[in-house]
Amino acid sequence: MAQAVGTPGERRQDRGFILASLSFGHGIAHLYDQGFPVFMPAIASTMGLSNLQVAALLGIRQGGFALVNLVGGVVVDRLRDNWGQILTGCMLWAALAFLLIAASTSLGILIIAVAMVSIPGALWHLPSTAAISQRFPDRRGFAISMHGFGSNIGNALGPLIAGGLLTFMLWRDVLYLYAIPAAVMTIFVWWSLRKLGSTGTEGENSGRKMAAQLRDGLKLLENPVVMGLTLSAAIRGVATNAMFHWTPFYLESSLDGGLGMGYFIAGVHYALLTGMGIISAPILGYLSDRYGRKQVLVPGMGIAAVLTFFIVSAGDSFMLPLLLAGVGLFSFSLQQVILAAVMDVVGKGTEATAAGLIFGFNGVLGIASPFVATVIINELGGYGSIFYYVGIMTVVALAIVMVIPFPDHRQAAAQPG
Repeated sequence: MAQAVGTPGERRQDRGFILASLSFGHGIAHLYDQGFPVFMPAIASTMGLSNLQVAALLGIRQGGFALVNLVGGVVVDRLRDNWGQILTGCMLWAALAFLLIAASTSLGILIIAVAMVSIPGALWHLPSTAAISQRFPDRRGFAISMHGFGSNIGNALGPLIAGGLLTFMLWRDVLYLYAIPAAVMTIFVWWSLRKLGSTGTEGENSGRKMAAQLRDGLKLLENPVVMGLTLSAAIRGVATNAMFHWTPFYLESSLDGGLGMGYFIAGVHYALLTGMGIISAPILGYLSDRYGRKQVLVPGMGIAAVLTFFIVSAGDSFMLPLLLAGVGLFSFSLQQVILAAVMDVVGKGTEATAAGLIFGFNGVLGIASPFVATVIINELGGYGSIFYYVGIMTVVALAIVMVIPFPDHRQAAAQPG
């Protein structure tokens, strides 16, 4: 009788429960990540920030994201027994970071707070992706996409909640409020995932020096699939980060070619761009498991690029939400397929390092992205010109994917870890 039900501790080690818990936490993390850009126009207005200063803040956020991923992947692989504690710390750190942003009274304090905000969202991906990859070798694309499904719920709710609250609350008060659910999630993550990576034995990499493991991690780039996907994801990430950062300005601002929408209506439109993966992520993950990663990535990137080129010409007509939703179907969900493709070819024990390379190089190139976007906005036609930049960069990323020699992912899943 007890064997069929299992103890509470045993149920928390069930791979379905772990995937659900990781997806839920991922959703909360992205609720904050994608709500934050909606606050930026209000923060910039209150503190009198120029586009260049906003770009500097966004670049610092990307820099923190890059550093955490590049170094954190190796660290996380070494600290497998502490994955649960790392994820718990992500939630606690998010609560503290948003409190500091809310309390910021100068640009200097705001810079420190924004750098802090970049850490928990970046770090969450590393142990969670590694754990899912190890537990679901047979359905890796679908499982990683379900983890992404959780993030897409957060991507949809984040702008809606932020835009809705900003219609009747000051941004500082909203951010103080944001610290409460992060604190509650700290308790939930500790309860559900504290033994996530526990093996009860000394870790496989515990005896190795950090420098040696970092060198081995960089050797992953010698694999043409890992190298190609890392480069493609980074180029695509630079484009999508620019789109996510500046779309709220395009929607909310009455200057520089903006549409002058209210906070809530802008939040609804932005949610279409960030949250449509709720629909597409599980479907694309399933299709990539069944037909292949490349067979999903190539048409997905192509469709996203074409739709992006038409956003500005739509103005504020009924076509705008349709186009944003169309781009949104591929904005985050393709990233999950890229991650699954990389996990197909890396060895057990290096999953977090590989994920760190993907996200880290994205962040490294992303440091320059806000400044490039600022030049484009100031010199080439206002906030709307960002979408042409995004479309061109997506085409470049697509060209790289088309020449990558993808392996048969089903054979990779069948190989012993």
